[in-house]
Amino acid sequence: MKKLIGLFALLSVALLGQTAETIPFRAVMLPSNEVPAVTIAASGAATVLVHVVRDSSGNILSGSVDFNVSYQFPGAVTVTGLHIHTGAAGANGGVTINTGISSASPVAVDATGKGVIDRQAQVAADAATALDTIRGMLTDPSGYYVNMHTTDNPGGVIRGQLQRAELRVLGGLMSPANEVPAVTTTTASGIGTVIAYITRDTIGNLTSAQIAFQVDYTGMTEGQSFTGMHIHYGAAGANGGVTLDSGITSAASVPVATGGSGTLYAKAEMNIFRLNADKSLYALLNDPSGVYLNVHTNVNPGGVMRTQLHDLEHIQFPVTMLPDNEVPAVTAAGALGQGNFSAYLLRDQTGSAVAGLGLFNVNYRFSGDTTITGFHIHEAAAGTNGPVRIDSGVSSSSPVVGTGGAGNLTRAVTITSSSALLALNGLIANPESFYINLHTTTNPGGYVRGQLATANTNKPAVWGIISAVSDGTLKTVAQGGLMTIFGTDISKVTTDLSGVTGTQLPTSANGTSVTVGGTAAPIIALGYVPGFNPPAYAVVQVPFETTGGSQPVVVTNPNGDSTPVNVTVATVAPGIFYDSEAGIAFNMSNFSLVRNSNPAKAGDQIALLTTGLGQTTPALATGQIPSANTQNLAAGVTAMIGTQAAAMQSAYAVPGFTGMYFVVVTVPAGPTGSLPVVLTSGTAVSNKVMIPVN
Repeated sequence: MKKLIGLFALLSVALLGQTAETIPFRAVMLPSNEVPAVTIAASGAATVLVHVVRDSSGNILSGSVDFNVSYQFPGAVTVTGLHIHTGAAGANGGVTINTGISSASPVAVDATGKGVIDRQAQVAADAATALDTIRGMLTDPSGYYVNMHTTDNPGGVIRGQLQRAELRVLGGLMSPANEVPAVTTTTASGIGTVIAYITRDTIGNLTSAQIAFQVDYTGMTEGQSFTGMHIHYGAAGANGGVTLDSGITSAASVPVATGGSGTLYAKAEMNIFRLNADKSLYALLNDPSGVYLNVHTNVNPGGVMRTQLHDLEHIQFPVTMLPDNEVPAVTAAGALGQGNFSAYLLRDQTGSAVAGLGLFNVNYRFSGDTTITGFHIHEAAAGTNGPVRIDSGVSSSSPVVGTGGAGNLTRAVTITSSSALLALNGLIANPESFYINLHTTTNPGGYVRGQLATANTNKPAVWGIISAVSDGTLKTVAQGGLMTIFGTDISKVTTDLSGVTGTQLPTSANGTSVTVGGTAAPIIALGYVPGFNPPAYAVVQVPFETTGGSQPVVVTNPNGDSTPVNVTVATVAPGIFYDSEAGIAFNMSNFSLVRNSNPAKAGDQIALLTTGLGQTTPALATGQIPSANTQNLAAGVTAMIGTQAAAMQSAYAVPGFTGMYFVVVTVPAGPTGSLPVVLTSGTAVSNKVMIPVN
């Protein structure tokens, strides 16, 4: 079902000046990959994060590369090199990005043969070969490999070709009540988050995965120990086996922190061949509700609290941090921080963020060695100073030393306190009232700083309203259906509302709300598409309570209300979603998307993705997220494919997606090719879309 999210994923940010971006890669490192192969019982895995700075045209100017490499050798070795080389599998190539490990500056591995190397390499603006490697990795990473060298194998001991990794950030609210059976002997609670890097081959088979597990807990009992932190394969209300393991065990337990509140963290490579590990990893990629995160203790070995994993809504704030922005301004010629603050959050049904993960990232360029003593979000408008609201954890007692004046600093922090959540809700509504600041020993009050957004005092303006399928001819919308409002300044911050928990969509998000005929409308997405005219949009559900006929639509942002614009509301107004290739339809045999490369055939049952089919049986409330446990049927729908009637199988609300319906029909025998599809509900006729039929 995650495929449907892409329909409302046009939430991009304009490239204004320089921007920073992080791209993840991974490599499975084996001695058999060396050329010639090396005979040794060793292995390794590398996660490579490429941080790039681009100009306004998207060209890569410079960057930094983080290496996180775990390894296992049969005994003690001395590592004399860790690099990225150019070269396809089976071929050797020269070093292009160097971590600095060498025979003159080696890394000693003890008798266990096991360890992790974390290194960062800088790619300066004049490093042509390294910049070409980064550009090449973005185009075809298989032409590059990570190689580790030792004194015994100076030409390379373990190696792996790079693969682009998929990043998934997931989380949930952990409770003893979620255990099966429920745990009633503790009132502990927690916020669980999972950061997963997953790779697949060209045909979709899993090749590797690394997961960082974190649980911020409170209310635990001192004296107990955590004996496990795992992902299990199982739905809510059911128990399943451990499939993805953090490495915390009864033999490697972690004591509960003093006071019963603390953070449990572990990063580990996943055994993708473990029973049901593949199913769990595919669930992380596609539908995380099918797996749960569980923590275990010596007192509750079966689990003390758990949560089904949930998508965390991702909102990104790109920033350019300059010394001139400090108050008072700092004189530091050439100093620059190019980065962003990413907020990954869960919302409740009011639209408020109730938990979050903040990811701080900056690629900095200073004149020389610099000790960074703070990296925070402050609350204040441009030109004024304000207090710290969200703290990355970098401090004078936990500083970061930047050697040579260039580097990339990344920190992740869970946002759970009431003050930090208040700030998070404030910045997603009015980001211009917050700034990100980097502090140093020489400039403890701030060295480089940037506002999360420029000031905006404009009220929203509505230019037009159509059905959410985006066909400009469908100007009538249906009770309970989706519509798109186009205009300017609809919201200050875009979102797809994927972080909403519970069974009801909010009617307010990021300071924006919409009414139709005076009734609050649930929000599906708030977007902005640079270059479009108008560039801003909101996708909302028309309330079932809205009276038919011409009704005023009013959009409200943090600056005020728009002028009302009327839309025609009907009981039904069918519309079929489509993209540039074809109508959106899924083959029910395997739920694959019907495309030119995967055409439907006569006799296939296909599900057309639609909106505007009206109330269902049983009835849905406005904003209700349909459950997979109940089929909410829509009546009176017929379909034509080409010139023939298509046998109707069912029409029902899509589970998990408010305002959307599947119309399942059987493809009739007859003509093939790109055939038109039209739906009728009552006397209302949908738009025409094309479906490939073979």
